[in-house]
Amino acid sequence: MYLEFIEKLNLDDNLKLKVTDLINQNEVSILRLSRKFAKKRTGCLKFKSDLTRLACAVKASEITYKKYKNKGIDDKIFFDTMDDIRIWCENNNNEGLKEYNWIKNHLGFELFKIGRLQFQLFKCNNPTLNYKKLPVKYRSKAVYVHIPQGEKLDYDTCLSSIRSAKAFLKKYFPKYKYEYFFCESWLLYEKNKEFMNKNSNILQFQSLFNIAYSVEEDGQAIERIFGKKEKDVSCYKQETSLQKSAKEYMQNGGKLGIGIGYIKASDIH
Repeated sequence: MYLEFIEKLNLDDNLKLKVTDLINQNEVSILRLSRKFAKKRTGCLKFKSDLTRLACAVKASEITYKKYKNKGIDDKIFFDTMDDIRIWCENNNNEGLKEYNWIKNHLGFELFKIGRLQFQLFKCNNPTLNYKKLPVKYRSKAVYVHIPQGEKLDYDTCLSSIRSAKAFLKKYFPKYKYEYFFCESWLLYEKNKEFMNKNSNILQFQSLFNIAYSVEEDGQAIERIFGKKEKDVSCYKQETSLQKSAKEYMQNGGKLGIGIGYIKASDIH
């Protein structure tokens, strides 16, 4: 099945040939590893090559696909969700899958791309969060909102995505009880408004959420805006308007960061 299946993952043609050859040559070992990977047992891939990790992701996704079919979930949602495999391979110069610890969530049947956004069945067990400032309690259930790269961050499209996710969860996971959508991202950083255009898609997206609090932690923002961290602010490129305004903001002493926000599910209609 995987020869037909792998075509729908839209991998780079050369990478597709490499991973197909690897699966053909090592089918038994790849299948053994992929079964563990599908159960989120990622330790088995720790010392494997990125190409082997990709091969295991491809085979593990076949296992996950059966879960979609058993639930009656549309193929479009499955392939939209698994498209993250292609994205992260491209981010790795099409040499294979480095971010396998992220993809385990997709394969574990707990993260779904529904429209523009991704939604993860999530237990709030991150000890670094300040739960005194959040409506969710430690270890309570929520729906984590992720923002995959590569598409325009349009307000109406994102709102439609959240509405569709709520309907999706009600239909396919009726026993999953949650009260809030939760998001932790540089896009929600409260001080973004100090250097971004007030009509920017980022600030419009931010307005969907109640921002509980923000922290000055610039790693994620710098990676997303500039691609990588430089030793000095003056070294950052300024090819886009966002890069120019963010660089100027930092040169004037401003700090980038992460915002933690939430949406009450009952407010989504």
